[in-house]
Amino acid sequence: MIGHRRRGHAGVVGLSALLTLGAVAPGVSARSAAPPDVAGQWTQPFEEGGAATPRCQPPADDNSPGGSGMSPEGDRVVCKPTAVEAAVLSDGRVLYVNGLEGQENARGSTPTSLAPSSRDSQARLLDLRSGTPRFSLPAGPRGGQANPNIKPGQRSSDDPLGALGVPGRPGDGFVGSAWGRLGGPAQAPSSPPDDKADNDGDLFCSDITALPGGTLLLAGGTDWYNDPSVMDHNDGDPADVGIAELEGLRSAVLFDPDSNSFRPAAPMKYGRWYPHAVIGADGNATVFGGVTRLVRDSQLGNVRRSETYHADTNTWTENYVGPASETELPLVPRIVLAPNGKFFYAAVGQMWSPLGQSVDEALTAFFQFFDPRTRTWSLSGVAPLGARSGAFVVPLTLAPPYDQMTLVTWGGVLGPSPGSWLPAVPFTTLTGVDSDGNVTNRTAGDLHHARWYSSGVLLPDGQVLAVGGADKDDVVMPGSAIAVKTPELYNPVTGQWTDAAPHSRDRGYHNTALLLPDMRVLLGGNAPLGAHYGGANQDQGGPFTNNDNDPSFEIWSPPYLFRGPRPRITAVQKAVGYGESFTITTPDADLIESVRLLRTPSPEHVNDSDQRALQLDFTRRGTDAVTATAPPSGNVAPPGTYYLVVNKKSLQGPIPSVARMVDVGRTDPAAALQPFPDDPPAPAGGTATPDEHSGVTATARQPARAIAAALPAPVSGPVSAPLNRRWLFFLR
Repeated sequence: MIGHRRRGHAGVVGLSALLTLGAVAPGVSARSAAPPDVAGQWTQPFEEGGAATPRCQPPADDNSPGGSGMSPEGDRVVCKPTAVEAAVLSDGRVLYVNGLEGQENARGSTPTSLAPSSRDSQARLLDLRSGTPRFSLPAGPRGGQANPNIKPGQRSSDDPLGALGVPGRPGDGFVGSAWGRLGGPAQAPSSPPDDKADNDGDLFCSDITALPGGTLLLAGGTDWYNDPSVMDHNDGDPADVGIAELEGLRSAVLFDPDSNSFRPAAPMKYGRWYPHAVIGADGNATVFGGVTRLVRDSQLGNVRRSETYHADTNTWTENYVGPASETELPLVPRIVLAPNGKFFYAAVGQMWSPLGQSVDEALTAFFQFFDPRTRTWSLSGVAPLGARSGAFVVPLTLAPPYDQMTLVTWGGVLGPSPGSWLPAVPFTTLTGVDSDGNVTNRTAGDLHHARWYSSGVLLPDGQVLAVGGADKDDVVMPGSAIAVKTPELYNPVTGQWTDAAPHSRDRGYHNTALLLPDMRVLLGGNAPLGAHYGGANQDQGGPFTNNDNDPSFEIWSPPYLFRGPRPRITAVQKAVGYGESFTITTPDADLIESVRLLRTPSPEHVNDSDQRALQLDFTRRGTDAVTATAPPSGNVAPPGTYYLVVNKKSLQGPIPSVARMVDVGRTDPAAALQPFPDDPPAPAGGTATPDEHSGVTATARQPARAIAAALPAPVSGPVSAPLNRRWLFFLR
């Protein structure tokens, strides 16, 4: 009877999910007065399981689509994951990872209850290739690993200096490096407890990037615990007493799209929360910044040394040759590989860092280069607006001979830590970086809607989409911001922004936008903290941003999809080497105006510095083919998977094809994959829980908790296996 009851509950919900996703046809948004060929058009929101499936349910077994990764715990609930970080895989699917997992179970204010309630984040796969959204579980749906710094049975008090975070080691932060220069002995910068909660390997606040070959690297993350942990619900205590700590993880995780599974990579030397990973000219990923501990960061700054991952040997290299190898960077520093082969820091990041201000934080306002050959930093002048927090940075399309890169930076708030309740700014700046390392600056037209923490998407017609965000920094005082729902398009020819059709949901803190292989934009996310740090999903109410985690997605069809029939690529090779000439077969050769490569996106915390587009030289070969020339080196096109598209002329502007997935940096004459059919309609099917400013998730968890409390304890063995298979079947 026990097993029957559990299987029946899961099966009913799973069937609802299947019917909702497959049978309900969404409309499209009609909120914009401008026609779609000017403003584009959005689908209605959709989410895993649709509106018929509750957002929060009692946790189930390891492999259930509730994604618990744990056994049920009292009256805990597990909610549908929200897209906080995501990546398009080399086969066109999307992997996304939740953030603030378990916030719904907090029993008090954020400072005391968030860490004990948190759990390792769930991951999901979203497949839009059939035209209907389909969700599935990766193997090991929570992906993370235990904090490698934890010792069995360890308490924070076992290492008092580690608990204090000082003196630390060189590279941990300002204090650790100063201590090392004085000749002091190295000391662990933290002392994480061996607690009972499954929250010491959270992928939340890791950074994600695609390695050559399509494997994803997720570096860093979060170990949650209260410090000092005087009382803890996880230990059976009646309350949580202590202050939340978020420790940066040394962990690194690899996701293999062929097996749909996570596996551990070798750990880094430094624990990193909010780091940034960038692919270099050689295809290796270098990780910058992050912080060892967020709340009580007595290091007075963030991690000062970078590390490079070598996938062929599964090893890390600490990039240190002396003091010039260290610098102060903000959290999630915006760093881009420049045409000179160096990594360029654009004076933008997440400048807030509670109790973690550094005495040399003025460096965050300087443009800086990191040379991977000498492993040293150099300054290149002060950014015209100083340090910017929560702004988006993306390089405009590079054109032959690829010796000049222009970064467009917009929005955010001004000033380094400690920051304040500041309104977002509308300012747009253009920063030029050439192959000789020269840096120039100029201004462009202001945004129509000042926005902090917006996402940015580089489009195949050369324009840039700014989408989501809020009108002020919503971390300093959660609940005080108002969502910006009207996206804008930046035209690099005119230097001006124009409004696009508005999306329907608030996409504030922790939103994610990605360019799909069909050249549409997938928008998801919104995982803010409870208003005024008041507890789980505390909502300020309209017009302020909804503080409920939102697992839904919306898809935008840009204006270029309403300009007429799209061109087609009928054949192209799977991989092209640097400088190689290659043939693209297309029946539209006479009308092709440009050929472009766009790197597959992998945004995390509205930062995707690997995002780039390149215009290719090409010549026509009759009426059915063109010959294009690949980029000359990894400095301008780091090795990896790119979208290859051709743009057709029209009176209203270019019309892009559906992408073929082409690897750059090697040669393979086999046929390139085309994940989406030619000229597909916008994905259809699926619904989403109605959007309300009434604590939707917090309210939904109450009946779910009642169900959880009424359910008997799970049993092991054959009883749970049918449950797992049935859930997976209904989610395919």
